[in-house]
Amino acid sequence: MLQESSPYLALARKYRPSNFEDVVGQEHVIAALQHSIDNNRIHHAYLLTGTRGIGKTTIARIIAKCLECEGGISSHPHLDGNLCSTCKAISEGTFPDVIEIDGASQTKVDDTRQLLENTQYPPMQGRYKVYIIDEVHMLSQSSFNALLKTLEEPPAYVKFILATTDPQKIPTTVLSRCLQFQLKALSIDEIASQIEKISHKEGFTCESEAAILIARAARGSMRDALSLCDQALALGNGKILRDTVLSMLGTASDELVSDILSLLLVNSNKSLEEVLLKIRQISPNYKTLLNDLVITFHDLALYQMMGNARSLNVFSIPSTTLDKYAKLLSPKALQLYYQIALQGLEEYKVSNDGATTFEMAILRLLAFTPEKKKIG
Repeated sequence: MLQESSPYLALARKYRPSNFEDVVGQEHVIAALQHSIDNNRIHHAYLLTGTRGIGKTTIARIIAKCLECEGGISSHPHLDGNLCSTCKAISEGTFPDVIEIDGASQTKVDDTRQLLENTQYPPMQGRYKVYIIDEVHMLSQSSFNALLKTLEEPPAYVKFILATTDPQKIPTTVLSRCLQFQLKALSIDEIASQIEKISHKEGFTCESEAAILIARAARGSMRDALSLCDQALALGNGKILRDTVLSMLGTASDELVSDILSLLLVNSNKSLEEVLLKIRQISPNYKTLLNDLVITFHDLALYQMMGNARSLNVFSIPSTTLDKYAKLLSPKALQLYYQIALQGLEEYKVSNDGATTFEMAILRLLAFTPEKKKIG
Protein backbone atom coordinates (compact mmCIF):
# COMPACT_ATOMS: atom_id res chain seq x y z
CA MET A 1 0.00 0.00 0.00
CA LEU A 2 1.43 3.38 -1.04
CA GLN A 3 1.94 5.91 1.71
CA GLU A 4 0.55 9.33 1.12
CA SER A 5 3.28 11.94 0.95
CA SER A 6 2.80 15.03 3.08
CA PRO A 7 1.61 18.03 1.07
CA TYR A 8 4.28 20.53 0.02
CA LEU A 9 4.33 23.61 2.19
CA ALA A 10 5.44 26.83 0.55
CA LEU A 11 8.72 28.14 1.94
CA ALA A 12 7.09 31.40 3.04
CA ARG A 13 4.69 29.40 5.22
CA LYS A 14 7.14 26.76 6.39
CA TYR A 15 9.68 29.32 7.57
CA ARG A 16 7.26 31.85 8.96
CA PRO A 17 8.79 32.92 12.31
CA SER A 18 7.05 31.54 15.38
CA ASN A 19 8.97 33.63 17.91
CA PHE A 20 10.89 36.88 18.03
CA GLU A 21 14.24 35.11 17.70
CA ASP A 22 13.32 33.85 14.22
CA VAL A 23 12.37 37.26 12.82
CA VAL A 24 14.85 38.53 10.23
CA GLY A 25 15.71 42.20 10.67
CA GLN A 26 13.37 44.54 12.63
CA GLU A 27 15.74 44.50 15.61
CA HIS A 28 14.57 47.94 16.77
CA VAL A 29 10.93 46.83 16.87
CA ILE A 30 11.64 43.43 18.44
CA ALA A 31 13.78 44.94 21.22
CA ALA A 32 11.08 47.48 22.13
CA LEU A 33 8.32 44.85 22.14
CA GLN A 34 10.34 42.40 24.23
CA HIS A 35 11.18 45.09 26.77
CA SER A 36 7.56 46.21 27.17
CA ILE A 37 6.25 42.63 27.45
CA ASP A 38 8.89 41.49 29.96
CA ASN A 39 8.23 44.56 32.09
CA ASN A 40 4.47 43.99 31.90
CA ARG A 41 3.94 47.34 30.19
CA ILE A 42 1.47 46.00 27.67
CA HIS A 43 -0.34 48.62 25.65
CA HIS A 44 -3.98 48.09 24.74
CA ALA A 45 -3.38 48.86 21.03
CA TYR A 46 -0.35 48.33 18.80
CA LEU A 47 0.03 49.58 15.23
CA LEU A 48 2.56 47.85 12.95
CA THR A 49 3.31 49.66 9.70
CA GLY A 50 5.52 48.94 6.72
CA THR A 51 5.57 47.55 3.19
CA ARG A 52 4.15 44.14 2.29
CA GLY A 53 5.82 40.89 3.26
CA ILE A 54 8.15 42.15 5.99
CA GLY A 55 6.49 40.52 9.00
CA LYS A 56 3.65 42.72 10.29
CA THR A 57 1.08 39.93 10.68
CA THR A 58 3.76 37.47 11.81
CA ILE A 59 4.90 39.80 14.61
CA ALA A 60 1.25 40.39 15.56
CA ARG A 61 0.80 36.62 16.03
CA ILE A 62 4.01 36.41 18.08
CA ILE A 63 2.75 39.19 20.35
CA ALA A 64 -0.46 37.20 20.79
CA LYS A 65 1.59 34.11 21.76
CA CYS A 66 3.59 36.17 24.26
CA LEU A 67 0.35 37.28 25.93
CA GLU A 68 -1.49 33.95 25.81
CA CYS A 69 1.27 31.35 26.32
CA GLU A 70 0.49 28.76 28.99
CA GLY A 71 3.98 29.28 30.41
CA GLY A 72 3.09 32.83 31.38
CA ILE A 73 3.36 36.28 29.81
CA SER A 74 6.84 36.44 28.32
CA SER A 75 8.68 37.73 25.26
CA HIS A 76 9.97 34.17 24.86
CA PRO A 77 6.93 31.93 24.38
CA HIS A 78 7.59 28.23 24.04
CA LEU A 79 9.96 27.71 21.14
CA ASP A 80 9.44 25.29 18.23
CA GLY A 81 9.57 21.66 19.34
CA ASN A 82 8.12 22.55 22.71
CA LEU A 83 5.03 24.60 21.84
CA CYS A 84 2.17 24.65 24.30
CA SER A 85 -1.28 23.91 22.93
CA THR A 86 -2.20 27.59 23.01
CA CYS A 87 0.85 28.70 20.97
CA LYS A 88 0.19 25.89 18.49
CA ALA A 89 -3.43 26.96 18.11
CA ILE A 90 -2.42 30.60 17.55
CA SER A 91 0.07 29.49 14.86
CA GLU A 92 -2.67 27.48 13.17
CA GLY A 93 -5.24 30.27 13.51
CA THR A 94 -7.61 28.18 15.65
CA PHE A 95 -7.30 29.79 19.09
CA PRO A 96 -10.72 31.28 19.91
CA ASP A 97 -9.42 34.32 21.78
CA VAL A 98 -7.08 35.51 19.01
CA ILE A 99 -9.34 36.91 16.29
CA GLU A 100 -7.77 37.84 12.93
CA ILE A 101 -9.68 40.19 10.65
CA ASP A 102 -8.84 41.30 7.13
CA GLY A 103 -9.67 45.00 6.91
CA ALA A 104 -9.77 44.80 3.10
CA SER A 105 -12.70 42.37 3.08
CA GLN A 106 -14.59 43.64 6.14
CA THR A 107 -14.87 47.33 5.44
CA LYS A 108 -18.55 47.77 6.32
CA VAL A 109 -19.47 49.41 9.58
CA ASP A 110 -21.85 46.53 10.40
CA ASP A 111 -18.89 44.10 10.30
CA THR A 112 -16.95 46.31 12.70
CA ARG A 113 -19.88 46.79 15.07
CA GLN A 114 -20.50 43.04 15.22
CA LEU A 115 -16.84 42.50 15.97
CA LEU A 116 -16.76 45.13 18.71
CA GLU A 117 -19.94 43.87 20.32
CA ASN A 118 -18.06 40.69 21.18
CA THR A 119 -15.47 42.64 23.16
CA GLN A 120 -17.92 42.84 26.05
CA TYR A 121 -17.51 39.08 26.61
CA PRO A 122 -14.40 37.89 28.50
CA PRO A 123 -11.95 35.50 26.82
CA MET A 124 -12.96 31.84 26.71
CA GLN A 125 -9.53 30.25 27.22
CA GLY A 126 -6.79 32.85 27.20
CA ARG A 127 -5.81 35.77 29.39
CA TYR A 128 -6.82 38.30 26.76
CA LYS A 129 -8.99 38.73 23.72
CA VAL A 130 -6.54 39.75 21.01
CA TYR A 131 -7.88 41.33 17.83
CA ILE A 132 -5.46 41.36 14.90
CA ILE A 133 -6.76 43.64 12.14
CA ASP A 134 -4.71 43.43 8.94
CA GLU A 135 -4.78 46.23 6.34
CA VAL A 136 -6.69 48.33 8.84
CA HIS A 137 -6.47 51.40 6.57
CA MET A 138 -9.11 49.76 4.33
CA LEU A 139 -11.85 50.24 6.92
CA SER A 140 -14.52 52.82 6.14
CA GLN A 141 -14.77 56.09 8.04
CA SER A 142 -17.85 54.79 9.85
CA SER A 143 -15.92 51.65 10.82
CA PHE A 144 -13.08 53.77 12.21
CA ASN A 145 -15.58 55.78 14.24
CA ALA A 146 -16.98 52.58 15.70
CA LEU A 147 -13.48 51.25 16.43
CA LEU A 148 -12.45 54.51 18.05
CA LYS A 149 -15.05 54.20 20.80
CA THR A 150 -13.61 50.84 21.87
CA LEU A 151 -10.00 52.04 21.51
CA GLU A 152 -10.71 54.93 23.90
CA GLU A 153 -11.80 52.72 26.78
CA PRO A 154 -11.34 49.02 25.99
CA PRO A 155 -11.99 46.33 28.60
CA ALA A 156 -8.81 45.32 30.44
CA TYR A 157 -8.79 41.92 28.74
CA VAL A 158 -8.96 43.30 25.17
CA LYS A 159 -5.85 44.01 23.11
CA PHE A 160 -5.74 45.33 19.54
CA ILE A 161 -2.89 44.76 17.10
CA LEU A 162 -3.41 46.72 13.89
CA ALA A 163 -1.29 46.27 10.76
CA THR A 164 -1.17 48.41 7.64
CA THR A 165 0.91 49.25 4.59
CA ASP A 166 -0.60 52.75 4.43
CA PRO A 167 -0.81 54.47 7.83
CA GLN A 168 -1.54 57.85 6.20
CA LYS A 169 -5.10 56.64 5.54
CA ILE A 170 -5.77 55.96 9.22
CA PRO A 171 -7.48 58.83 11.09
CA THR A 172 -5.22 60.66 13.52
CA THR A 173 -7.72 60.02 16.30
CA VAL A 174 -7.05 56.28 15.90
CA LEU A 175 -3.28 56.71 15.46
CA SER A 176 -3.03 58.71 18.68
CA ARG A 177 -4.45 55.81 20.69
CA CYS A 178 -1.97 53.24 19.36
CA LEU A 179 1.63 52.42 20.16
CA GLN A 180 3.19 52.64 16.69
CA PHE A 181 6.06 50.58 15.28
CA GLN A 182 7.50 51.22 11.82
CA LEU A 183 8.92 48.04 10.28
CA LYS A 184 11.69 48.55 7.74
CA ALA A 185 12.15 46.87 4.39
CA LEU A 186 14.80 44.17 4.62
CA SER A 187 18.19 44.71 3.03
CA ILE A 188 19.44 42.64 0.10
CA ASP A 189 22.08 41.07 2.37
CA GLU A 190 19.49 40.08 5.00
CA ILE A 191 17.22 38.44 2.43
CA ALA A 192 20.02 36.70 0.52
CA SER A 193 21.50 35.37 3.77
CA GLN A 194 18.12 33.96 4.83
CA ILE A 195 17.63 32.32 1.42
CA GLU A 196 21.01 30.59 1.67
CA LYS A 197 20.27 29.56 5.26
CA ILE A 198 16.96 27.99 4.23
CA SER A 199 18.55 26.28 1.21
CA HIS A 200 21.08 24.67 3.55
CA LYS A 201 18.30 23.44 5.85
CA GLU A 202 16.22 22.14 2.95
CA GLY A 203 19.22 20.57 1.22
CA PHE A 204 18.82 22.14 -2.21
CA THR A 205 21.48 23.90 -4.27
CA CYS A 206 21.35 27.68 -4.26
CA GLU A 207 23.95 29.75 -6.07
CA SER A 208 24.96 32.89 -4.19
CA GLU A 209 24.39 35.12 -7.22
CA ALA A 210 20.90 33.63 -7.66
CA ALA A 211 20.09 34.42 -4.02
CA ILE A 212 21.22 38.03 -4.53
CA LEU A 213 19.14 38.37 -7.70
CA ILE A 214 16.04 37.13 -5.87
CA ALA A 215 16.78 39.42 -2.91
CA ARG A 216 16.96 42.43 -5.23
CA ALA A 217 13.73 41.48 -7.00
CA ALA A 218 11.92 41.05 -3.67
CA ARG A 219 12.47 44.76 -2.88
CA GLY A 220 12.65 44.35 0.87
CA SER A 221 9.95 41.67 1.23
CA MET A 222 10.99 38.32 2.69
CA ARG A 223 7.66 36.76 1.74
CA ASP A 224 8.09 37.80 -1.89
CA ALA A 225 11.66 36.47 -1.85
CA LEU A 226 10.61 33.03 -0.61
CA SER A 227 7.76 32.89 -3.14
CA LEU A 228 10.33 33.60 -5.87
CA CYS A 229 12.49 30.81 -4.43
CA ASP A 230 9.60 28.36 -4.81
CA GLN A 231 9.18 29.48 -8.41
CA ALA A 232 12.91 29.16 -9.11
CA LEU A 233 12.98 25.66 -7.57
CA ALA A 234 10.12 24.57 -9.82
CA LEU A 235 11.82 25.95 -12.94
CA GLY A 236 15.30 24.77 -11.92
CA ASN A 237 14.38 21.17 -11.13
CA GLY A 238 14.96 21.55 -7.40
CA LYS A 239 17.87 24.01 -7.68
CA ILE A 240 18.07 27.79 -7.49
CA LEU A 241 20.46 28.73 -10.27
CA ARG A 242 21.61 32.11 -11.58
CA ASP A 243 20.57 31.51 -15.20
CA THR A 244 17.17 30.15 -14.14
CA VAL A 245 16.51 33.18 -11.93
CA LEU A 246 17.58 35.60 -14.66
CA SER A 247 15.20 33.94 -17.09
CA MET A 248 12.40 33.79 -14.53
CA LEU A 249 12.70 37.46 -13.56
CA GLY A 250 13.25 38.65 -17.10
CA THR A 251 16.08 40.83 -15.87
CA ALA A 252 19.46 41.60 -17.34
CA SER A 253 22.59 40.42 -15.64
CA ASP A 254 24.97 42.85 -13.96
CA GLU A 255 27.21 42.40 -16.99
CA LEU A 256 24.50 43.78 -19.27
CA VAL A 257 23.93 46.82 -17.06
CA SER A 258 27.68 47.31 -17.08
CA ASP A 259 27.64 47.21 -20.90
CA ILE A 260 25.05 50.00 -20.95
CA LEU A 261 27.15 52.07 -18.55
CA SER A 262 30.19 51.51 -20.75
CA LEU A 263 28.31 53.06 -23.68
CA LEU A 264 28.16 56.32 -21.73
CA LEU A 265 31.92 56.58 -21.24
CA VAL A 266 34.17 58.79 -23.30
CA ASN A 267 36.16 56.64 -25.74
CA SER A 268 33.97 53.63 -24.96
CA ASN A 269 35.07 50.29 -26.38
CA LYS A 270 31.40 49.23 -26.69
CA SER A 271 29.22 49.96 -29.70
CA LEU A 272 25.51 50.71 -29.58
CA GLU A 273 24.84 47.98 -32.15
CA GLU A 274 26.71 45.40 -30.09
CA VAL A 275 24.91 46.22 -26.83
CA LEU A 276 21.39 46.47 -28.32
CA LEU A 277 21.86 43.18 -30.20
CA LYS A 278 22.92 41.48 -26.98
CA ILE A 279 19.84 42.85 -25.18
CA ARG A 280 17.48 41.80 -27.98
CA GLN A 281 18.88 38.26 -27.90
CA ILE A 282 18.13 38.03 -24.17
CA SER A 283 14.72 39.71 -24.62
CA PRO A 284 14.46 40.85 -21.00
CA ASN A 285 11.60 42.52 -19.20
CA TYR A 286 12.36 46.03 -20.46
CA LYS A 287 10.50 47.76 -17.66
CA THR A 288 12.60 45.88 -15.11
CA LEU A 289 15.75 46.75 -17.03
CA LEU A 290 14.83 50.45 -17.00
CA ASN A 291 14.21 50.20 -13.28
CA ASP A 292 17.61 48.51 -12.87
CA LEU A 293 19.18 51.52 -14.58
CA VAL A 294 17.33 53.93 -12.26
CA ILE A 295 18.66 52.03 -9.23
CA THR A 296 22.16 51.90 -10.74
CA PHE A 297 22.33 55.65 -11.38
CA HIS A 298 20.98 56.31 -7.88
CA ASP A 299 23.56 54.03 -6.25
CA LEU A 300 26.44 55.48 -8.24
CA ALA A 301 25.45 59.04 -7.31
CA LEU A 302 25.08 58.09 -3.65
CA TYR A 303 28.37 56.21 -3.67
CA GLN A 304 30.17 59.29 -5.03
CA MET A 305 28.87 61.32 -2.08
CA MET A 306 29.34 58.69 0.63
CA GLY A 307 32.38 56.81 -0.57
CA ASN A 308 32.97 53.20 0.43
CA ALA A 309 30.23 53.06 3.10
CA ARG A 310 28.88 49.63 2.20
CA SER A 311 28.34 48.80 5.87
CA LEU A 312 25.18 50.91 5.66
CA ASN A 313 23.60 48.36 3.27
CA VAL A 314 22.20 51.12 1.09
CA PHE A 315 23.60 49.91 -2.24
CA SER A 316 21.82 47.42 -4.50
CA ILE A 317 24.47 46.99 -7.20
CA PRO A 318 27.79 45.10 -6.96
CA SER A 319 30.77 46.86 -5.39
CA THR A 320 32.81 46.27 -8.56
CA THR A 321 30.29 48.34 -10.56
CA LEU A 322 30.29 51.06 -7.92
CA ASP A 323 34.07 51.28 -7.75
CA LYS A 324 34.54 51.35 -11.51
CA TYR A 325 31.84 53.69 -12.80
CA ALA A 326 31.66 56.12 -9.88
CA LYS A 327 35.11 57.28 -10.96
CA LEU A 328 34.29 57.46 -14.66
CA LEU A 329 30.90 59.22 -14.67
CA SER A 330 30.53 62.76 -13.37
CA PRO A 331 27.98 63.66 -10.64
CA LYS A 332 26.16 66.01 -13.05
CA ALA A 333 25.95 63.29 -15.71
CA LEU A 334 24.52 60.79 -13.22
CA GLN A 335 21.80 63.25 -12.19
CA LEU A 336 20.83 63.66 -15.84
CA TYR A 337 20.95 59.92 -16.55
CA TYR A 338 18.74 59.24 -13.53
CA GLN A 339 16.09 61.66 -14.83
CA ILE A 340 16.24 60.15 -18.33
CA ALA A 341 15.80 56.61 -16.98
CA LEU A 342 12.85 57.75 -14.84
CA GLN A 343 11.29 59.40 -17.88
CA GLY A 344 11.70 56.11 -19.74
CA LEU A 345 9.69 54.35 -17.01
CA GLU A 346 6.93 56.95 -17.34
CA GLU A 347 6.82 56.51 -21.12
CA TYR A 348 6.69 52.74 -20.64
CA LYS A 349 3.24 53.12 -19.03
CA VAL A 350 1.72 54.47 -22.25
CA SER A 351 3.80 52.54 -24.75
CA ASN A 352 2.69 49.43 -26.63
CA ASP A 353 6.26 48.34 -27.31
CA GLY A 354 8.59 47.97 -24.34
CA ALA A 355 11.67 47.36 -26.50
CA THR A 356 11.16 50.61 -28.43
CA THR A 357 10.65 52.60 -25.23
CA PHE A 358 13.80 51.13 -23.73
CA GLU A 359 15.92 51.74 -26.83
CA MET A 360 14.71 55.34 -27.08
CA ALA A 361 15.80 55.81 -23.46
CA ILE A 362 19.25 54.48 -24.34
CA LEU A 363 19.44 56.81 -27.36
CA ARG A 364 18.44 59.72 -25.11
CA LEU A 365 21.16 58.77 -22.62
CA LEU A 366 23.70 58.88 -25.45
CA ALA A 367 22.32 62.10 -26.92
CA PHE A 368 22.65 63.91 -23.60
CA THR A 369 26.06 62.66 -22.61
CA PRO A 370 28.21 65.63 -21.61
CA GLU A 371 30.65 64.94 -24.44
CA LYS A 372 29.54 64.24 -27.97
CA LYS A 373 29.70 60.51 -28.69
CA LYS A 374 30.09 58.51 -31.78
CA ILE A 375 27.12 56.15 -32.07
CA GLY A 376 27.58 52.75 -33.70
